Amino acid sequence: MKPHLNESVETTVILDQALIEEIDRITPFPTRKEFFAHASREYLEKLKRKAIDEQLAEACAEAEEEDRQVSAEWENITLETWA
Repeated sequence: MKPHLNESVETTVILDQALIEEIDRITPFPTRKEFFAHASREYLEKLKRKAIDEQLAEACAEAEEEDRQVSAEWENITLETWA
């Protein structure tokens, strides 16, 4: 069964002791749970933005190639007209 949105799910994560100590020392959140929830959401958003950026870059590259082809076709037509 899938959990509902905003329903908490308990999980176990094994991390290096040094990482936990650093989190405990500098986190602005009152609990590790809040820290990991915030960090996870932030990282997921970063991954989503990266995926969108990659899709946009691919679309731009495709559009650029199409523009070059159309430009080359029109250049030939223009040169034929002037000849």
